[in-house]
Amino acid sequence: MAEIIVKTDYPEEAHEVLSETLKIEASRIKYSLSLIQKRLTAFEKKYNTSSENFIEKWTAEDLEGKDMEYITWVGEYKHFANLKNRLNTIKSITYASV
Repeated sequence: MAEIIVKTDYPEEAHEVLSETLKIEASRIKYSLSLIQKRLTAFEKKYNTSSENFIEKWTAEDLEGKDMEYITWVGEYKHFANLKNRLNTIKSITYASV
């Protein structure tokens, strides 16, 4: 596990600020994930396939809306994956006082 050292003259306040900031960011990400999940679900229902299967096997020609719909679905899927990784990173952070 890597360590990041933060130096401050106000350790208690800094801990509080960092902790609150991470909680707010996690909350924002969870909200964004829920919105993206709704859009992904709409695509999955429309084409009767999972997003994972779509990413692996489909092309723009397989979709009614062609290129734009394909780009949108792929973009939503990648954005969802990136946000999940970011949320996991936030959840992995622990604090240790020196």
